[in-house]
Amino acid sequence: MVDINAVRDWLGRLPGGSLIGQYVDEWDAFAKTDRPVVTLFGSYDTGKSSLLRRLLVDSGSDVPGWLTISARHETFEVNDAEVGGCIIRDTPGFAVGASDIRAQNNSRRAMAAVGLTDVGIAVLTPQLATAERDMLQKLFTQGWPVGTMWFVISRFDEAGVDPEYDLSEYRELSDRKVRELRELFELDGRTPVFVVSQDPFQTAGPDTDLSRETWDEFRGWDGMRDLADAFAAVSPSALPGWRHSAGQRYWAAVLDETVTELRRQLSDYTARAEIAASGVARREGWESELDTLDRAAQAGLDGLVEEVTRRSWEPTSGTDELQADIQRTLDKWFTKHNVRLQRLQQSVRKTKERERARPSWAGFASLVAALGSGEDASTTPAGPGGAAEHVETVGTMLLGMLKVANKAPGSIADGTARSVKAAGDLGRHIGIAEAALPLAVYLAKVIDEQRADRARLNQDKAAAEKRHQVVTECTQRIRDTWQPFVDDVREAIVAETRDQVDLDASLRQLVEQLQEAVAEGEGLLRAGTVPLLQTEA
Repeated sequence: MVDINAVRDWLGRLPGGSLIGQYVDEWDAFAKTDRPVVTLFGSYDTGKSSLLRRLLVDSGSDVPGWLTISARHETFEVNDAEVGGCIIRDTPGFAVGASDIRAQNNSRRAMAAVGLTDVGIAVLTPQLATAERDMLQKLFTQGWPVGTMWFVISRFDEAGVDPEYDLSEYRELSDRKVRELRELFELDGRTPVFVVSQDPFQTAGPDTDLSRETWDEFRGWDGMRDLADAFAAVSPSALPGWRHSAGQRYWAAVLDETVTELRRQLSDYTARAEIAASGVARREGWESELDTLDRAAQAGLDGLVEEVTRRSWEPTSGTDELQADIQRTLDKWFTKHNVRLQRLQQSVRKTKERERARPSWAGFASLVAALGSGEDASTTPAGPGGAAEHVETVGTMLLGMLKVANKAPGSIADGTARSVKAAGDLGRHIGIAEAALPLAVYLAKVIDEQRADRARLNQDKAAAEKRHQVVTECTQRIRDTWQPFVDDVREAIVAETRDQVDLDASLRQLVEQLQEAVAEGEGLLRAGTVPLLQTEA
């Protein structure tokens, strides 16, 4: 027996927001119903709608407009009708293994409706359960008081024996199918099983404007009298016990569904957090490598101008030769260290290309796209259809939580457009030759002017200081010209890892919160047990 108060408290503290309000409203609406609620459920085309039509017509009630009879999948919502003193709910058919959203939603609506009922009626065809067996088995083992889970083997006129020609064989087949059903689901004799032909030989077809006399000639064998008598015997006096059991089924199902969804979300967000963390590690590694390359370039620059100045100080060559010598030296330095920068940038680009080609990147990319959209995920309404659909809002709440956590100017959630620099697209600085030329021209001019009075330069302390000043200034000019090369690579590193770094902290926090929520939910599951069939109401 689950601790309902503990489950409610847990639902109110889920990461991203509370689900408790939605579930409480849904439960309270059911709990306030003062008449027994009976729910028909089963796979598509088992005859649930035609069975309800027959019950309505036989009881003298009008058939509602939403009730349609067809060989196609026609029921998409949970709808209520009144038969005698009961509220009967018709549900969409299960679509086991369906991939389309509508079929999946139908299955969820049907499962949720079974959680909010006093009596459940599983409707099966004469072939009994096949693909839906596991789904039905899950429902049957959710703690139903004895006498509140019924089985109807429907459309038995299609079972292969014509009762109008051989009634004894028809009834023998009926008995055999009941035994097979009890063995299939390990049901004891206290569980009601009915065999019916609600519309023998499709006498009524899809019509809904019918009278009770439509099926009079079949009443001796169609099995509907026993089912109608069972409905008549449903007593409101048993409601308190039934509602208690329904509450256990409902909140146990809510707990199980929510824990299952949280596990899925935890798996998804753990994978995304790992990608974010890898981006942080890569940025740190790449920036460390860039700093090492920059320091090596700076170290190579130290003394370079001094050496060029020393070699060029003697007036053994003209200004043009001096300029050419200086430019060759600077070209060599720029080329050597810029090649290293380009290799690093190519490594960054190729690593990101490989990372984005991995299947795991798709989930992270979709998260970034969702956070960058203009939609407010925290207020996206949940789809209708019962408790089983509320878990769909868990992902929405978590997305809203991340939006809030990253709502800073220029962040992902802010939606600011950001571009990643393409490899080699270093537009802020000029090329190597263009960078070295003005430095060579400047240095050659200064040296040429200063060496005009060689004796003075060699003897005058002020002139020596002037020379040192020239060397220092030229060195700084080279550094200033070099810096954009480094800055562009750093910007490329930052741009390539920005989304991962921006999301790293909030994803780590979210994963921790999900781990705690799952662990607490699993503890509540372990603390509760749900028996196969309770012996008392």
